[in-house]
Amino acid sequence: MNDLRAARIIDVNLNRLTEGLRVVEDVVRLALEEPRLLAGIRKLRTQVGQDVRVLRRQVVVSRRSETDLGRGDRFDRAKRKNLEDVLAANFKRAEESARVLEEVLKVSEPRLAVKLKAVRFRLYDLEREALCK
Repeated sequence: MNDLRAARIIDVNLNRLTEGLRVVEDVVRLALEEPRLLAGIRKLRTQVGQDVRVLRRQVVVSRRSETDLGRGDRFDRAKRKNLEDVLAANFKRAEESARVLEEVLKVSEPRLAVKLKAVRFRLYDLEREALCK
């Protein structure tokens, strides 16, 4: 990836997306215990991992976590009162990251941008299903 700025945005949002998906998967698996919903989330997480595997290797070299302005706690002030809050927050985290990736990748990886749009809409459906449990 030639554009260091875009690479950093992509790197951060790939991490955010996959981290959010992992939290959602664990809450659904261990707290909701919903096998069908778990299968859908796990399938989505696995597919995202495969789709971004090469890109992740390309952008990780741009990472500057030690100087990231978002590193401090002032960027994460949302309080979580229960597991439903954790679940909802991490769905939003994954959805927002998918949107950022979709937009930034329209420049350099338009096919992947389309895939991430589909991921975002799949997350909307899974979120509705999970939060209604």
